[in-house]
Amino acid sequence: MTKKQPKFEEVSKRIIDFNRARGWNPVAQDIAKSVIIEAAELLELFQWDASNKSLGSNLKPKDIDKIRAEVADVIWYIVTFCHETNIDITEAIAYKLKHNEEKYPEKMFNGHHNDDFYKKRKGEYREKRR
Repeated sequence: MTKKQPKFEEVSKRIIDFNRARGWNPVAQDIAKSVIIEAAELLELFQWDASNKSLGSNLKPKDIDKIRAEVADVIWYIVTFCHETNIDITEAIAYKLKHNEEKYPEKMFNGHHNDDFYKKRKGEYREKRR
């Protein structure tokens, strides 16, 4: 019988409760920095893969535990950041999904990457930001 995995909301609450019980109440700027630091640690596990094809992109069993730990660290800080800034993470994701569905309509990709369309949209987006 498979053990039931907790829902994201339950995991998020456990993270916040864990932090609170230890008096960990960092400010948003510090948490944002920590997200980047942990993401860099995740990236570091793949350093030099592309430059040495003999390494390939296959994950070794010993690496997957390190990768899981770094992914968890990134998510931990994201959950903490959202809590401290009153951002509902599921609403933020839903908003971004809707935005990306409009920006990158499925019909323009048909299950395959459309580099020309993607670059065109990115260019239009950057132009609007100026």
